[in-house]
Amino acid sequence: MSFIKKFNTRSFVSLTIFLSFSVILITSVLMFINKHQTSIALLHTIIGFGLLLIGFWHLKNNFSPLKNHFRWRFGRDKTSTKNMALPVAVFLFTCLVVLSLNQFAPLLAVYEWGNTLRAQDAGAQRTEIVYQKLDKELANHQGPKISIDLRTGPYFLWPQYAIWAETIEGEFIQPIYVTSALAKNNFVNKVTKKDNSLVFDTNLMFSNKVKPSEVFNFSVDEATKDQRIRPESLPVFLHKLGKETVDGYFVPTEGELLIDAYTGATMLDSFLLATRLKDTGFDKVKIRFEINHSFDFNEYYSSDRFPNDEIYSGNGYSAQPSIIYEAVIDLSSDATKYFPMALIGQGHHSGQNGEINTDVSKLTTALELVDRIIVEVE
Repeated sequence: MSFIKKFNTRSFVSLTIFLSFSVILITSVLMFINKHQTSIALLHTIIGFGLLLIGFWHLKNNFSPLKNHFRWRFGRDKTSTKNMALPVAVFLFTCLVVLSLNQFAPLLAVYEWGNTLRAQDAGAQRTEIVYQKLDKELANHQGPKISIDLRTGPYFLWPQYAIWAETIEGEFIQPIYVTSALAKNNFVNKVTKKDNSLVFDTNLMFSNKVKPSEVFNFSVDEATKDQRIRPESLPVFLHKLGKETVDGYFVPTEGELLIDAYTGATMLDSFLLATRLKDTGFDKVKIRFEINHSFDFNEYYSSDRFPNDEIYSGNGYSAQPSIIYEAVIDLSSDATKYFPMALIGQGHHSGQNGEINTDVSKLTTALELVDRIIVEVE
């Protein structure tokens, strides 16, 4: 009984809220400036739920005083004063919500700053590997089941990539996984230089000197998004699809390509993708993977390398071209087998053709987008 008498509910709630808020503040800063670790993210999530429960309890016990803050006037007589805190708080909160949803440039700059801070430790290996698991096995596919195990490299942030199967002779069989922005040709962000005289020769996403938000304007323009084609993004894959526009570019065309079933968001961590091939009837097939990242300039693939190339110098800022990995897998046996993918070359810097250039000597950080890829055939 003495313990119950000494237990102060109000103090308990206040201290719990203070401690929870302190932990959430610290973990929020850590996840903003660093690539998150599972332990930090778990702590942030659990304490957040705890704070939510305590908040409901606090709201229940203090509902009457809280209602006073939502009154336009304090007091009930002629001496009552207006509660100016109410409209100011509502206005500021509404502004932050609306501006954030519309990607207001200064707020977007804060987000980009966080991305850059998280990226600056790219030279160091992660202390843990975070995997995403995805099942893209289609019911109408009766071929062999395969799993693709991709471990990201230090320069993997938010690239575009595609995985597909083709015959040993190079005939396209099927897509396996395609990032949605590429599959739908839906590159919403319009990117323009703030100063056209600037020249970049280092990977801006991992630069300690320049941040993309400092030298580029990022805006969402729904009216022109369908006009911002990116044939240089994954030229080998796009040429395999074989859909050519009237301008001669190879890009996905809405309504003509049945690749929605193979489309998904860009997975930002290492991933394990489970899928099934069509009933190909082939003993061997090639599994290919193409990946590309914007703003990864280097000394050779600088922003002024091809000044008269409208695609390379356009608003995609592809910089270093795509790179292609390949594994030739044997389907003739029932035994489970593993096939590591090997780097076989790079795509054209502006997507003018679908050829694979085996000379990758001028690439730098692009070669470290991926640590390794293994195809498992069950």
